[in-house]
Amino acid sequence: MADTQARFIDVDELRVGLYIYLDLGWMGHPFALNNFKIDSESQIETIRGLGLRRLRWSPELSDPPTPANPETPVATPAVPLSPAEQQRRLLLDQQASLARCEREFADATRAFREILKLAPAQPELARERARAMAEGLVRGLLDQGESCIRLLSEQAGEQTSLHAINVSVIALLLGQRLGLDAAALDQLALGALLHDIGKVALPERLRWRDAVVSAAERKLFQRHVEHGVALAARMGLDPEISVIIAQHHEYADGSGFPRHLRGEELTYLSRIVTLVNHYDILCNPSNPVAAITPHQALSLMFAQSRDKFDADILAVFIRMMGVYPPGSVVVLSDGRHALVVSVNAARPLKPRVIVHDSRVARDEALVIDLDKEPELGIRQSLKPLQLPRAVFDYLLPRQRICYFFERARESMDRTQVP
Repeated sequence: MADTQARFIDVDELRVGLYIYLDLGWMGHPFALNNFKIDSESQIETIRGLGLRRLRWSPELSDPPTPANPETPVATPAVPLSPAEQQRRLLLDQQASLARCEREFADATRAFREILKLAPAQPELARERARAMAEGLVRGLLDQGESCIRLLSEQAGEQTSLHAINVSVIALLLGQRLGLDAAALDQLALGALLHDIGKVALPERLRWRDAVVSAAERKLFQRHVEHGVALAARMGLDPEISVIIAQHHEYADGSGFPRHLRGEELTYLSRIVTLVNHYDILCNPSNPVAAITPHQALSLMFAQSRDKFDADILAVFIRMMGVYPPGSVVVLSDGRHALVVSVNAARPLKPRVIVHDSRVARDEALVIDLDKEPELGIRQSLKPLQLPRAVFDYLLPRQRICYFFERARESMDRTQVP
């Protein structure tokens, strides 16, 4: 059935016999498939517990209303909505989409934390958990079709796992833009997820590079690559994954570690993970005071560090993230301040933003798609501390940058036929 034939229904109106679509990633629900016919009240209760307000259903694939079930919804002619109702529904959809991303990100960080706990003592079980998680992330990305990079709140997820999930999500989006097939994306996801697995063998205080203050500590820190390769062997990981772990700190110009490899000595997937790892470390160092904005990170990588990376991959990465990646604080062409919350890789110069408006409560602020506002653009990027206090408190720029992928707005809009 084509998406354009779907209708939307409030979760409170669900009934047995409806054929429904769950626009969630693999970790967002417990069902075997994303679309199925409801066959029990317990399924309805489970769906209501997912936090969704509305979901798609198919009149054509649903059981018709019966005397025993007279409240089963039927397709009705489209009724024009008032502007206020349209705005209310849009806000609910945006809130539900963000909640879904944050729930899936939180599930991912918890799952990864368990993998870290299992790896030293039960490496084979850790491998199976990690492989299932990586494949699930790939399915979640591919099932959504066109995807956006979505900024999440700082409270999303479990802190010790944020880096691994960030690197995995961004690497997958980049791999998709580079044209990798599903098999290569599975390898990329697993390698990105486990690239720092060797840090479990380090003392807690040395697991972050900016906590390393002496030459001896630096040498000890760099051994996390060696530990990671050894652990990968115990886990029985494929050679392609072990190479990503071995090379995730190697740079194309030979300035990386531990082997100072150059250019073609690095595998293609390793070059992707190295670049994304570098970006996330700039945005999310262990000491938040040292963090730079996503806009600054991209500028720095292009202006001062481009020789470290594969030129073609870097170019696609910059186009994908946009000049103003999610998390950037910007001034719009009309002088208003805004926070970039989502970038569609197909239209990176026109991100989606939350705009400061003192007349609207922060939790009721709509996300504005600049692609649909031809007269409105971005004039410049700012550091968060350059914002007036009231604007800062409204936009809440993040100290920690957390990303996940969500279905592109255009793909969602195409399904929303009343």
